[in-house]
Amino acid sequence: MRTVASLLFPFGLGLSLALAGCGGGETPEPKDPSSEGSSGKPQPQADAGPDAALLGEITQLNQLLAAIDKSDPGRPKALDRLGELLAELSKNNRDRALAADPNVSSLPPPAEPKAAEGEVSDAPAKAGPVLPARNAAAVKRLKPDAQKLIQKADMYAAEAIKAHKKLIADHPDYKDMDKVLFRLGGLYVAYGQVSAARPVYFELIEKHPKSPLVPEAYWNFAEFFFNAEDYENAYKLYARIVEYTPSERTSVAGYRLALSLHKLSRLDESWKALEGAASAARIHGPAGTVDEIYRDAPKLAATRKPLSAKDAAAFFVRLAESNEDVIKQELNRLAQILEDEGRPLEATEVLHVMIDRYKAEKCAIQARAIEIATRSGNNAIRADEVNRSLRLGCKP
Repeated sequence: MRTVASLLFPFGLGLSLALAGCGGGETPEPKDPSSEGSSGKPQPQADAGPDAALLGEITQLNQLLAAIDKSDPGRPKALDRLGELLAELSKNNRDRALAADPNVSSLPPPAEPKAAEGEVSDAPAKAGPVLPARNAAAVKRLKPDAQKLIQKADMYAAEAIKAHKKLIADHPDYKDMDKVLFRLGGLYVAYGQVSAARPVYFELIEKHPKSPLVPEAYWNFAEFFFNAEDYENAYKLYARIVEYTPSERTSVAGYRLALSLHKLSRLDESWKALEGAASAARIHGPAGTVDEIYRDAPKLAATRKPLSAKDAAAFFVRLAESNEDVIKQELNRLAQILEDEGRPLEATEVLHVMIDRYKAEKCAIQARAIEIATRSGNNAIRADEVNRSLRLGCKP
């Protein structure tokens, strides 16, 4: 049996998401920046805007944490809640920044801190680095309101990470540690810090293997690599997810697995993964995934060159579990794609397979084959299709 370390293999982690990090160095103890005015006295929560309730609760938690010591049984839960609230504040402000300026989504990522020579890649989660700085010039290109909001989002994210790391370091046996690790890993991944997220997810998988969040940890990592177009690493992680108890998540992971394998030109494996994903999604959902699979299947089939129309039809039969309406739809789409790609001979061969399956519609389908041949400008193909029409007893 492979070890967890081999599952979260030493990736080439020089990748990042569009989201970036925030200021480096240690952040101050998390506090509500809106809770004190120039006089140092608490201000009314109404002054804090849409996050008033969150900021008020953060203030109360900070006051509580300042008044108790590490041995207090309520401290772990307070730190957990503090980290959760700060993460929520970060997301709220980032969403507002994105609404103020869509260019927020394309901010260049910061460079990930390089691990020191000899450093163990699967070190405990508490060894993770703080968030590095964003590209200041890129931030300045945003609209002023978006700049302020993204800076607040980054500040809260850094403070959330600090709260999570404090909880992990001070209370390693906390009952909800799987949720804490998952949330911390998600914060790192959201900011493109994969090398920091990796040991966090490793700890979650290693120490809490039965947690329902383990496949979600694989998913977060897989999605990061998929979006970064690192399909080699993505498919390995999606493959781990589909081994879990069937669910909507495993269905979607199977679909993503197929797309990743397709990008790697591993077409037979891609077709097989897509068939499995369609079967799972029909049973476990989501329904939208089945529609997406049917939409993409003809595109995946068309990438095989040369394409066997009979093999493609057999693929669609397995994919649709013999649902003739879907099979016909897929064959029609495939023929259209092949024509659009300038492959008229293969397009007409797909229609020939359709004639064999749908004999009552043979003349209408053959008329389409003649149209494709005519549009191609290839007289030889057109002559063959006209002759075929006559043999079928259809009017050319």
